[in-house]
Amino acid sequence: MAMSGLGGVIAGAVGKQIVSKLGEYAASEVSLQWRYREEVLELGEKMKDVEAVLGDADERSRRQGRQGGRVYERWLAKFKRVAYDVEDVLDELDANELISKTQSKVSFWFSRHNQLLQRVTMPHKMKKVMNKIDKIKEEGSSELNLVPREARGQGNRNNETFAANWNGDGIKTGMAGRVIEKEKIISLLLTSEEADRNISIIPVVGLGGIGKTTLVESVLADKRVNVFDVSVWVHVSKQFDLSKIGRAILKSLNSNINNLSDCTMQFLSDNLTKELATRRYLIVLDDLCEEDGNNLEELKMLQHGRKGSRIIVTTRNQSVVQCLRTGFLANQWKICPIPESEVINLDVLNPDDCWELMKQRAFGPGDDQSSLEEIGKQIAGKCGGLPLVANALGQVMSERKNVGAWEDIRDTKVDLGLRDQKETLERLMLSYYHMEPEFKMCFTYLATFPKGFVMHRNRLIQQWNALGYINSRHDGQRCINYLLGMSFLRIPGSTSVNPSPLHFKAPTELVMHDLVHDLASIIVLDEFIDLDATKSASWNKARYCRHAQLTNFKNDPEVFKYIPGKLRSLQFRDLGGRQLPKKAFSRSKYIRVLDLSGHSANGQSAPSSVVLPSSINQLKLIRYLDATCLPITSLPKYFHALQNMETLILSNCFLETLPDSICRLTKLCYLDLSGSSGLGKLLASLGELSQLFFLNLSGCSILQQLPESICELTCLHHLDMSDCCALQKLPDKFGGLLKLSFLNLSGCSKLTKLPDNVSFPCLEHLNLSSCHELENLPIDFGHLQKLEFMNLSGCYKVPLLPVSFCNLII
Repeated sequence: MAMSGLGGVIAGAVGKQIVSKLGEYAASEVSLQWRYREEVLELGEKMKDVEAVLGDADERSRRQGRQGGRVYERWLAKFKRVAYDVEDVLDELDANELISKTQSKVSFWFSRHNQLLQRVTMPHKMKKVMNKIDKIKEEGSSELNLVPREARGQGNRNNETFAANWNGDGIKTGMAGRVIEKEKIISLLLTSEEADRNISIIPVVGLGGIGKTTLVESVLADKRVNVFDVSVWVHVSKQFDLSKIGRAILKSLNSNINNLSDCTMQFLSDNLTKELATRRYLIVLDDLCEEDGNNLEELKMLQHGRKGSRIIVTTRNQSVVQCLRTGFLANQWKICPIPESEVINLDVLNPDDCWELMKQRAFGPGDDQSSLEEIGKQIAGKCGGLPLVANALGQVMSERKNVGAWEDIRDTKVDLGLRDQKETLERLMLSYYHMEPEFKMCFTYLATFPKGFVMHRNRLIQQWNALGYINSRHDGQRCINYLLGMSFLRIPGSTSVNPSPLHFKAPTELVMHDLVHDLASIIVLDEFIDLDATKSASWNKARYCRHAQLTNFKNDPEVFKYIPGKLRSLQFRDLGGRQLPKKAFSRSKYIRVLDLSGHSANGQSAPSSVVLPSSINQLKLIRYLDATCLPITSLPKYFHALQNMETLILSNCFLETLPDSICRLTKLCYLDLSGSSGLGKLLASLGELSQLFFLNLSGCSILQQLPESICELTCLHHLDMSDCCALQKLPDKFGGLLKLSFLNLSGCSKLTKLPDNVSFPCLEHLNLSSCHELENLPIDFGHLQKLEFMNLSGCYKVPLLPVSFCNLII
């Protein structure tokens, strides 16, 4: 059988998500408007009936190939669109009820959400979506003869733990069949003969997914290479951006250099010359694709390191290595590749090594492998010798440890009808096809980020939650661990050969493998669009897209007329110094995620102040808003109408005050005000944000005190007040934050004491570094039984620790 299209895998994921949501609504008598309860129950039953035959439609589309399966692909596409429409109606119903509860009767009556209007329009919307479901249900049973089909091989799943194969330093530990290559690289880095030469380049060449990055990460994790003064990792990928490379290296060499986003190449060159001159460095340029010799010649900015410095280049193309052998640097023996005979050329793994990798993922210490080993070896033969595929399939197999499920994986064939990287992507597609259903939507959403984009874990989880893909932060971390285990996500390369000993349970930064990004992009081909503002006339094809990124915005308000009306997420990648028109979002009422943080791209300078457009108040379904670095001085009037808002990121904005109405956002659970250097006071009503679990106030440099009401935030888990250098005291009842697990007060240089009776029974991470005026620690601090990390460096006035600290094991 061959897969004719991808309608089944994405439609199935959407269907499961909506059916689950309908079940939650039907079970909730509190949040659901009673007059629509019967309709929602009926919707749920109809959606279950249709969702039950998705497997049959997908099976038939795959079996009949790209030609015969098109009729089933079209039906699956129709189902997916209807499922999204159902969710929109449900969310709108919920939003209307929330608004009606929070607004006064007078303001609500005159608002566009008044009850009379809703009583007229909502039944019509419910009826319309019911008719759509009936229509595709009838088409599926009468015309296509679809029948319910149960999914195979779902047994022995462990939904509580998805262990990703990474350690505390962010370096993968799973590797097989590369011992010789690893030792060869280490030898090239350390031999005395090589050390006497000038700077040399060590190329590691091989197919995408063959394990180049993992191999080099294992080299950097080896203690034998600690001889270098500094080690820097730069992910290059397809776009060779010399400025980006230079900034990444310089930032790693000297973290005190600020404002690198707008610096010139001359500034970079001068400072790199200064920083490298006295150091023997090891720099990794990961996934270098540039084949233009003139561009590669610009790497001469790295020629000033001490003798014995090394540059490791991972690349898919031998032509890149050949280009590095020509030009001034090579001819002058400033920087040049090692002899051609020494180049590390990675070949595919043999099936036995692939099986070793898969076993690391698939089996636990006490698992009986006897009944599955032969099938596992057969699946290993489908990996094409690529570790990336072996890791992904091994993780999938670990969740379905029974003969039927593994036979299903072995027997599934995929035909994407592609040209570029066809076989590799089809092998990866096999692992996606059998991925845990609840994580499929989370994974495909990653295609909305550019290749090589470094994603922040917390913000990614908040976006997934805003889109309804997960139900909790715990689910989000489970998904990240699962995708790490598949190697679909990875931790960016280490920037230090001596990693920081700081304790953390999970990586804060994540990136996708380029090939995995290609796979996600194929799956969401009709779900996501890259909207180039200079080509808006060609956007008609985006009618049914649910996710978009907007690039090259040139301050043309006409652009927003073309934005698809059904968008769920919109991310600006280079807003630059532009102002958004007042009606920018008047056509985008279904947006759940709005990210305006990409405005600083391409070195464009932002205006002195920006006003968020008033049309943002019409986004009544919005749950996530990121305005990082946007110079906004105030929030729009009636901003509190956004009652579904859960995540609000106003980092490095120009806010001087917060409106009282922000505390009426009753669902707000994630608030980031970091870098608000003009914010001198917090709202006295802050305690009304009863759902708040994350609060970041770091860098609020003129904030002198916290309101007493902060002690009423009973759900608060994470509080960061680092570099609040004007903060003089904490509220007396501060110790009453019983759920607090992360507290950072580093750099609070005027803080003289901590409140007494500080219990913090859940506290795990405590940073008091550089609290120069802190005179003592509360006696109760010795009873922080869950404390795993504490930093007291720079607390010069703190005397010996209280006796009670003897109870702690840190």
